[in-house]
Amino acid sequence: MIVGIDLGTTFSLISYVNSSGTPTLIPSKRDPQRFQTPSVVHIGDRGAIVGDLAEELLQEEPALAVSRFAKLSMGQPGKVALTDHLGQAYTPEAISALVLRKLKEDAEAALSEPITGAVITVPANFNDAQRQATVNAGRLADIPVLGLVEEPLAAATFFGLNTKGGERLIFVFDIGGGTLDATILSATPEGLYAIATEGADNIGGKNFDELIMGIVADQFRGQYGTDPRNDPEGAQRLRHFATQSKIALSAPGANVISKPVILGGKSLRVTFNRAQFEAAAEPWLEACQEVCERALKSQSLAWDNIDELILTGGSSLVPCVERKVREMSALQPARIRREQPHASIAYGAALLAEQFYGAKKTAAPPLKQQVTSNELGLRVFDPKERKPVFHAMIEKNVPVPTTAKQTFYTQKAGQTSLSIELLQRKDPFTPPETLGQFTFGPIRRPESGHPVSIEMGYDGTGRVSVTAADGRTGESVAREFSKQAEADLTAMYALLQKVPVRA
Repeated sequence: MIVGIDLGTTFSLISYVNSSGTPTLIPSKRDPQRFQTPSVVHIGDRGAIVGDLAEELLQEEPALAVSRFAKLSMGQPGKVALTDHLGQAYTPEAISALVLRKLKEDAEAALSEPITGAVITVPANFNDAQRQATVNAGRLADIPVLGLVEEPLAAATFFGLNTKGGERLIFVFDIGGGTLDATILSATPEGLYAIATEGADNIGGKNFDELIMGIVADQFRGQYGTDPRNDPEGAQRLRHFATQSKIALSAPGANVISKPVILGGKSLRVTFNRAQFEAAAEPWLEACQEVCERALKSQSLAWDNIDELILTGGSSLVPCVERKVREMSALQPARIRREQPHASIAYGAALLAEQFYGAKKTAAPPLKQQVTSNELGLRVFDPKERKPVFHAMIEKNVPVPTTAKQTFYTQKAGQTSLSIELLQRKDPFTPPETLGQFTFGPIRRPESGHPVSIEMGYDGTGRVSVTAADGRTGESVAREFSKQAEADLTAMYALLQKVPVRA
């Protein structure tokens, strides 16, 4: 069985396409009425506790060390997401792998057959290191990752956009627990084509939770003179209280939160209203608008050019978020759609898994094109500026898979080798990040201006290939780049095999 997985910042879901071609969520084997798995992990002497059980345990023992939001820090070499009771460190990829393993076990229990492959969704704004880290997390969970697909494209696929009657421009506003994506697609009779994407990996539901945490902390400080966020147990209870308050305040007709909370053994009657929350949220709402405007500007578009807007992601249910999108787009209500914002990405992932790798027929429109979310290039010496600079070879928002080829020249006579450093960059205002480097050589006839041809390829899954060839002899060296060393993955895999998962 092949499946689609929405590996979310705060919640994760798994789905498959049934025999009638309909995407279907797979429930937790612990609770058949639950489909969302909190992306929360605790590792202790009882093994790994994942999902709802970890959340429940936190309510009983708030001081326990847990990993939240591990997805956001994947792809950073040396990053530690959690240290267990024995002092063993776990990477963000390992934590995500434990969430994936739990989803895999749920699916195999529900479907009574093994999972043979999965399409996993990623934020459109994920860089190449984060994408490869997602593939690695699947490997650590013993899930064959067939491919990655960007979350807004999965949502658009689920919506089953009507692609008949000529080209239409679709804007997908996807805001989840920790990331925001703004993606523009062209819907044609042939299928869906992504043409531009922008995003932010620091805007989402957790920001709104933290705003409420700040409001409550101010009231607590006013009464007791201390900040409950400085106490690990108090911070855990406060985060849970804030999340539940945000959900309650987002319900139709809800305007005031007034209820008690116990933090650090001290009771507080918390009272605040929707207006206070929305005033605190305004900077984040402005940041949402800036991301959307960048996406439009990249293609010289305006909101008037957009035919339909899709709202998806759990945080799109926050009233001030929806209102901000409606105000900034000024689109007629009939042109703005939102259906099952928590599940649409998982549904779309399952449809795309079947579309690309399965045999079941579905009514979903074919996804024809994804685009690069970052610039890829090399560090080269600029003789005018007389210093090394970033030189883009693959631009942002270029259809993938893609290749680029260019000839470079040595700077001095007697130069027998060339150092090739691969870089990625989100935009011209962000410093580039090194993906890896290698040395090309020996150069047989090392005169100044010796040509070296560089070909770069990218398939959208996080692996970048670079081939350097001597422009005169044709001798070449090829490399594939991944941010995580194979030896590190092997060691972490061996460690995780010893960690039972309780969910």
